[in-house]
Formats: sequence, C-alpha cells, structure tokens
Amino acid sequence: MPRVWSKEAIPNSEGTTFQKQQLRRLLSRSRASDPTIWIGKQGLTDHVLKQVTSQLKTRELVKLKVHKSALESTETNAIAEKVASQTSSTLIDVMGHTFSVYKRKERAPLQEKRPKPRFPPN
Repeated sequence: MPRVWSKEAIPNSEGTTFQKQQLRRLLSRSRASDPTIWIGKQGLTDHVLKQVTSQLKTRELVKLKVHKSALESTETNAIAEKVASQTSSTLIDVMGHTFSVYKRKERAPLQEKRPKPRFPPN
C-alpha cells in the first residue's frame, strides 16, 4: 500500500488535493482520537459500511479498529483500502489493527442574503 506521505499531493474523491500540512493535521487528529467503529469477526459487512458513511458525513475523520478474529482471511491493509474505496474516502493512516479514513464534509451552498426592509411593506 502506498503511504500518504510518499506523495506531495494526493487526489481526493471530490477532486481537490491535500497538502502535506493538512495531512499532518489529520494524522495528529487521527492518532489522538479513539476508534469509533469496530470491525468484528463477521468482517466488513454492509452495516459497517453504512455506519462509516454515516459518521463520515458528520465527523469527516473516522477511526476504525479491526478485531483479530476478523483478520483470519484478510489483512488490515486490505480491509482499510476496501473501506476507503467503497465509501469514496481517503485512507489517512494504518497502524497495527487500526486505521483512519477522511472524507471532506459536504457543505450546503450559501444562500444570498437580502437586506431586510426597514419599514414593513404597505
């Protein structure tokens, strides 16, 4: 698996590029946080992918931990790459049985603000 740090700029699914400084911030946030999703002995199921997608919409950065019982047939790197590709997110860090994915939060377009009239209309 190519590491995130080996490239100067990494294309994201939204078409933007990450800079190394942003990656360092994401990596430090990732290492400081606890895993929010655990992948159990059933492996990577549709329910887990829905949960990852849901958390990516609200948090942007999600940390997952793979239990040893799920690693009988695959490795952590393979699971991490599969999660990143199926959720269209970017794999930030893989450390042991834990990995983090990032997806930029979708922002609602700003609506044009019109000035309020001083006097009510007649």
